[in-house]
Parts: sequence; structure tokens; C-alpha cells
Amino acid sequence: MKYKSILLGLMLAAGLTATAQVTDHTGTEGVNPHTTLGQERILPKVTSKIRLLTRTYGDSIVLRWLAEDYVSYHYLTTFGVNVLRVKHDTVPGMHIDTLALKLKPLKLEQFRQKYPTTDSLALVAMNVLYGEGENVSKDKGEVGNREDLSSSQDMSYGFSMLVCEWRSDLATDLAVRFTDRNVEPGAVYDYVIQPSYWDPNGRIIFEPGAVDGLTNKPYVQRPYTPVVKDSLVSPFNVMLSWHDGKHSSFEVERRQMTDATGNALENTKWERITQKPFLSMVEGENEQHYCAYVDSVPVLGMWNYRILAYDSFGELVPPAGNHSVFVTDIQPPVPPTLKYIVLERPDTTDLMAKVTAHIVWEKDSLEQDLAGYRLYYKAMRSSDDMWQMLNHDLIDPKDTLYIVDVTGKQTGMVYISAYDHTGNESKSFIQQIRLTDYKAPGVPTNLRAQVRPIEITENDSVAPRDRVAYVDIYWQPRPEDDDIDYFDLAFANDSTHKFVLRNEGGLHQSMYTDSLSLNVNQRYIYYKVRAVDYSTNISDWSDWIQVERPHVTPPTEPHLGKSSHDEKYGMHMEWIVGADADMKYHELYRRQGEDGEPELIGRYEADSVKKQNNTIIVDDNPPYRQQGRYYYWVTSYNASPFVGTSLPVSWKHPGPRLIDVEIVLTGVYDAIEGKAVLMWDLDQSKLPEGEWHYCIFRKGPDEDKFRYYMSTDQNDRGYQESTLHEGETAEYYVEIRSATGHYSPASNTVSVTATAQKELKDLRNY
Repeated sequence: MKYKSILLGLMLAAGLTATAQVTDHTGTEGVNPHTTLGQERILPKVTSKIRLLTRTYGDSIVLRWLAEDYVSYHYLTTFGVNVLRVKHDTVPGMHIDTLALKLKPLKLEQFRQKYPTTDSLALVAMNVLYGEGENVSKDKGEVGNREDLSSSQDMSYGFSMLVCEWRSDLATDLAVRFTDRNVEPGAVYDYVIQPSYWDPNGRIIFEPGAVDGLTNKPYVQRPYTPVVKDSLVSPFNVMLSWHDGKHSSFEVERRQMTDATGNALENTKWERITQKPFLSMVEGENEQHYCAYVDSVPVLGMWNYRILAYDSFGELVPPAGNHSVFVTDIQPPVPPTLKYIVLERPDTTDLMAKVTAHIVWEKDSLEQDLAGYRLYYKAMRSSDDMWQMLNHDLIDPKDTLYIVDVTGKQTGMVYISAYDHTGNESKSFIQQIRLTDYKAPGVPTNLRAQVRPIEITENDSVAPRDRVAYVDIYWQPRPEDDDIDYFDLAFANDSTHKFVLRNEGGLHQSMYTDSLSLNVNQRYIYYKVRAVDYSTNISDWSDWIQVERPHVTPPTEPHLGKSSHDEKYGMHMEWIVGADADMKYHELYRRQGEDGEPELIGRYEADSVKKQNNTIIVDDNPPYRQQGRYYYWVTSYNASPFVGTSLPVSWKHPGPRLIDVEIVLTGVYDAIEGKAVLMWDLDQSKLPEGEWHYCIFRKGPDEDKFRYYMSTDQNDRGYQESTLHEGETAEYYVEIRSATGHYSPASNTVSVTATAQKELKDLRNY
């Protein structure tokens, strides 16, 4: 709290108070900021701040401050600033040391006497004060408007403050730096920089710069650690780039580590390559200024770079490490010129046995780093777009002729590339190489065909014999034949007939879709194929393939030969199907009821059925449904798009007659109502479907056997009867009976005796 009060005292001495009521105050009311210390007053709103930085060295403390803009700086240099200090100690009271009063920059004549005209940085510093230096227009009134004048002044001021980061002497002479040498090591100080004169009209109201609790100890400088990236922007030119959110100016140094071939160099020294501090003019992003510096190296090889940064106190911060760049040659050699190509066929009996190409070129100049040549070839009509090397080893740089084997290659294109030792390439113009082919291609292989199914729509009115089918025919060329121009496809209606070309013009794909008329008597059609290359060489015909022509004759409809059924084993059926030569298979379907979904329950191949006299024997025992009727039919399929379907036959599956359900019967006598009450229970999940009833059997007082007495609805679970007189007894049991003859086991037997009312309790709530 004591130190805070000391700083408050300094601020009061600087013209501010912590209890001041800050309001906008303009005009000529004459608010005087220089009132008695501690007196509450109203101050105009702060319009500018003095930014104060400090650095301790143990034997001295350096103060460095800046105004916010040119106008504020001009005001402070016109009237000067006061430098105030307070030392923290145990002496009661506040002791303010005035280190400087009305501190101002050097005058123009003093600048001229101290700095030579060759000191360009000093000229920049003089320009902001006196309008002198390089590229300075003294006639600022002709700029055109105040905005241009303000921009020019701010730019001049900004460059001057950058100069103060590079040169501590210029910062001192511009009155933005002060060194306090009368300090004690380890002592604690407060500092304030304030204007020496306050504007009485309130046009510029400064907030002084203040730092409190500053302990004087030696400054430990941290190394500069930028993340440096590099790229080659042109031959011998390297661009270094990095981001920096703290420093604005830098020095760049380099040294050569290897020669162009990679041999290490000994005892190389660092060389500063920036003549003046480097200032990046690229706009920043995410508060990180982008810095980019381009260096032109004298020779190729490995170079080390290091970046040094100027801090706000003019100290040059060395880097923690360096960045290595291998500068390679990116300038390709001058391209060669292809002159001509001569073909030679030494075997006159077989012109395709051996073919060589004599390729001749020239090159006007041979660079010192020229490594040699490579020849490239690509077939003109090949589907492969890749160039092939005709030589793997580099051709000597001094050669102008190369003989290469081109046996088996087709007419194509050739160019020659020149390479230097770095790998840079330059290409000649492309020239055609005409290779006449005398070798016929191989016979195409894997000839096959697939007939498309004939689609019949529901409302199709086209007559079966007027329909057209389609067949897709495929084949494959020989892998070694890469110069095939087209294919020929031939057909015949009989393998002994003369084949006729099917295609008009060459087929450039290895497939063809043919249309087949169905209004013919031939069952089969035959195809074969051959290949033709770009030199009009023709291969032999392939072997023919046989394709079965589809037909539209429906298969013979099947019918039921005989059948039987019983309660235990279900249905036995024997279906008679057609013996058509092109029959493929048969399917047996079943459905329950008139509206049930068809269910495929069997598929039978035609060949297997023929071995059984074209009879399908089926035993089917479907799930029991008391009211269910099952329908069966067979559908036959042949090579046509049509089917043959039998008439459906149906049976009602009787199933087992005994209903497997246990009925539990209870009986009491309601003396109040005078009725025998019967109730029963059973497992409802086992109840049958359809119509059925509960049947009650009774043996009365004068009867010697049970007889059918009464039936109730299937939703009832009880019965009452009032025919018993007092003292009489009757016995009962219950069964389930249906009109189809199904029945359940009898329930247990119960005995009910009619009793007098006075002998029973109230049974109303039973």
C-alpha cells in the first residue's frame, strides 16, 4: 500500500489525481491542471498517452517512451517532458527526485554538428523535427488536403521511432530515451514521464507514462528464436520468411557451409548481408507480422542464415540458432534441337525382326553443368498417355547421335531432354517417328456372348414372332497388341455357311450388341472376330461361338395327375409337366385362402424331372388352420419370356380333431338366488379358430348317466341353472365342440347340491 501511495504522489505531481472526475471539457473555460496537490479537480478527457518502457541493468536504468502520434510527439518536443523518480525506502513521506525538466531534442544546428550528412538514419530523425532529410518535401501546404498531410507526418514519425530502436544515441537526442545512472543495485524505484507544460485550452491532455515497483537488477537477454522457412524464388535467390509479433526490424547474417557439390568448407565466417536494418512492410495476420527477406547468394551450396532482432531499447538480440538452406541451380540448360530420325531394317527377309532408329540432334551451347541427354517416346495411338525412356543412362553431353532399338514399336512421337547436374530439364520440340508395321496382330481371345432377356409388359401388344432380341458379344485383344485400330465381327446362321461382316466400319471397342430376329427357323446363330492394326495388317479369324436364338413359344402348361390327403400327413400331389426340349425348370407355389400371398415351396430342374417321366411328386403338410383352405399350382419356364401355369387346386386341411386344451370346472349353489353356478377356466392360447361352443353335460338327481344339457357361446366362461330343489344333487362337466367335428377332452366333474338358505352364508359376492 505504501508503494501504491508513492506512485499516486508521482501521478499527482504529474498533473493527475486518482479522485479526479474525468469529463469532456473543451472551449476556453480555462481548467488549470496545476492546482495544489491533493485538491480534487475536474480534468478534461485524456486524448493521448505516453507509453513508458523501462529496463534495469544493475548500474543503470534506461527509460524509453513514445507518444501516440505525430501531433502528440510534436507537442512534447516543443514544450519538453519532465522525468520524475521516487525511491522506495523506509524514510517517512514521499521524496520525488526530478531527473530532468523540460527535456527536449537537440536543435537543428546541434544535429548537423554531431552527425555527418552521410548518416542516413540521423537524417530520418531530423526530418520528423525539422523537415530535413532524404525525400522530404518542405512545402507541405501543397499536399492537397489535411488527411494527406496527417498521413505524411505519421509516416515520418513512425520511421523516426523505428530509427530509435536501432540507434540509442538518436533516441536520446530525440528526447525519447533517458538513462538514470544514479541508482543503487537492488533498490526499488518508481518513474513518471510527464509533459512539462499542460495545455490550458484542453486540446491535448496527456496521461503520463508511469512504472512502479521497479527493482534494479542486471538485465538478462533472451535469445531470438524465430521459426524460419525458406524457398528458392529464382536462380541463386533465397527467400527467408518468419512471423514476429514483438520486433519490427532485423539484421540478417549468413555463411557458406559447402560448395555446389556438397563438400564441406572450413572456418567460414558470418557475414552481415543487411546494409541497413531490415524492416518488413508486409501486413501482419493474427497479430503476427509476416517478414520476408530475399537474399542473392554468389555461389551454389549449403548456406547458414541467422536473424537478429532489434528490441525497443535499441539492443540487437542474437538468435538461439541458425537456419540452413541448400541453394541449388534451378536454371535449366538451353534445350537441344532434334534434326532428323533415320530408320534401319538390317534383316531384308523379315522387316520386323530388327528395327533401329538413328536419332540426330544439335545444341548451340554446352553449359558447364550439362550432365547429358535422354530420349523419350510415346505411341501415337496408344491409350497409355505415359512417355517411355528410350535410354536409361544419360547420353554424353558432347554426343549428337544416338542409335536405339525400336523393334515392335509403332509410329509415335519422340523428343530429347537436356539435364544439368542439379536435375533441371529442358525439352526439345516433339518430332514424329514413322515406324511402318508389317506384323499382323494376334487373334482376339475369350470370345463370348450373353443374350438379353426379352421383357414382356402387361399391355404389350406385339406379336411373339415379330419381336426382336439382343445379344451382347465380348472379346479381348492380345496383351502384346497395342497398335490395334479396329475389329471386324462376322456372323452366319450355320457353322458351315459363309460368314458375313456384321459391322459397317471398324469396331473400336472389344464388344458389340447385335439384334436377333425371332421370325426365323434357325435355332442358333454363329459369330467370330478378327483384329486390324493401324498399318492395315489383319489377324486371322477367331474360332466361332454358337449362340442360341431366343424364342417366344410358351412352355407346355403343367396339370395335376392325381392327389390325396389325410388328417395326419397332409396333401399328396403328382404333377405332370411338359416335355419341351428347351424346358429349364418348374416351380410349385402354395397360398392360403383366396387372397393369401403366394409362397414358393419347391423348385425343380427340368433335367431332373425328365428322368422321373416328367412327373413332380410332392407331399406337403402345411400348418393346420381349422377354416383354412390351401391352393396349389405349378409354373413351368423355358427359354422364352413366357411361362406355363397350371390351374390351381385346393384342399381344406382338416387337421387333428382332438383339441389339446384342459378345462378346469368349478360349481357352487347360490341359495339366495336358488341357482347352481358353474364356472370354468382354460389356456386360451390353445383355443381353436373358427366357430365352436362350450357344451355342458349334466347328470340329474334321478339320472344314472350324463346327457348333453346346454351349449354356450365361445366367449362365455360360466352358466347358471335353477332346476334343483332343496336337497337335490346334480353333476356336471364341460367340453368344446365344433361343427367340423373337432372336440376337446372333458373337464373335471363337479357336484352341486341345493341347500336351504338358513344353512348358508350370503353368497352374493361370490
